[in-house]
Amino acid sequence: MEDEQSGASAESQAVPAVTSSVLGAFFDALSKEEDLAELAVGLRKLVLDDGIFAEPAIRTVMFPDAS
Repeated sequence: MEDEQSGASAESQAVPAVTSSVLGAFFDALSKEEDLAELAVGLRKLVLDDGIFAEPAIRTVMFPDAS
C-alpha cells in the first residue's frame, strides 16, 4: 500500500513539471514571433510564474485595451 501511495505521489508531482515544460516551450516559441513576443512574456508570467489559469486574467493580458 505504501508503494502505491509513493508512486501516486511521484506521478502527481510529474504532471505539473510536464505541464510547465510544455507551456514553457509554447511560450518560448511564441516569444520568437516578432508581433507576439510581448504577449508571450505576459502570458508566461501569468500562467507559469503566478499560476493563474482564469480566463478573465488571460483575456486581460491578451487584450489590455479592451477593459
